[in-house]
Amino acid sequence: MELNKYQLLYIQTVYNYFRENLQWPTFRQVQGKILPTHRDFRVVDVAKSIEDNQAAHFHNNLNSPATITLKEIHHLPEAKQDLVDLVKVIRYCVEKYITEDKDGVRVTNEEISQNLQFDETAIRKKFQLLGLTTGIIGSSNLSPDYKTWSFEVSDSAIDFQDLQSIDDYFERRDEIIKSYQATMSSQYTDPIISQDYDIPAFGVKKRIAPEVINAISDPKIKQICLELNNTPAENVLSLAQSLGEALKWTLWYRAQQVGTTMTVSNMRLSRLLEDAITHPYYSGNAAIKFLKDFKYGFLKTGYDMVRHDPAYIPDIVVLNPAIDALEHVLKETFPI
Repeated sequence: MELNKYQLLYIQTVYNYFRENLQWPTFRQVQGKILPTHRDFRVVDVAKSIEDNQAAHFHNNLNSPATITLKEIHHLPEAKQDLVDLVKVIRYCVEKYITEDKDGVRVTNEEISQNLQFDETAIRKKFQLLGLTTGIIGSSNLSPDYKTWSFEVSDSAIDFQDLQSIDDYFERRDEIIKSYQATMSSQYTDPIISQDYDIPAFGVKKRIAPEVINAISDPKIKQICLELNNTPAENVLSLAQSLGEALKWTLWYRAQQVGTTMTVSNMRLSRLLEDAITHPYYSGNAAIKFLKDFKYGFLKTGYDMVRHDPAYIPDIVVLNPAIDALEHVLKETFPI
């Protein structure tokens, strides 16, 4: 992947911010670093111009998280040791998965620190870098500052046994992606299509019922749901983004009904879900199972789509149940 001056500057600035603050910046924070000396720099446009950067697939504003991939980071000499350490963590996870004969093998920050001799700063960085990998981590729990965390090792981690280097990781990951794409292509492509051929129900995007949308009194939520219904089924990235936005704003809307100090400016979807799961207002209704599934499953999928690569972008089969569940939450929030 060849990078021009502004693309490399973007990657360098994102990673420098990460190393200094131990968290990823927003597009606004990146642009604030660069704009004074490069007046024509437009951060979102630059991110979208980088090959495989997920910014091209999402509607982003300056307050959105700045997107970056491991391959982009690999261009930076100062990231070399971080990537070497990341490979060590991946090897540890894979070995633990293989040697522990049980379901739900989990890895914690404490054991990584003890076994690999990483200090607190390294521990906080490693989980966030693991978030850029494919097929290594499943459901996770973490503190807001990333000082403590744990995650379930994904079943697909066995594809990365005896990993030698970050380049070895990229090669294996790319092969997995090619295999995945070939499988999906053969699954949905039929050379002989009859006019009487019925499209399977699982291949059609479910939509939020018109009567449900008509009952939504909040204009922002209503607009998001209308956009979701009008999004082509093949554009799963936009569908997933609309799902997350619709749920976030619906939860916020409902939270105002019972009183909360949370404002739009400081809310985070993960925090809202946690509040919703533990709040009596939500826990007493049927939406609780969906909220838990969304927090521990689909929210992670959304994170993967932003931070990872195409192998972790779900198809419509994955999104359809989430659309159904969102409709259920909307019905409870805005009764027909």
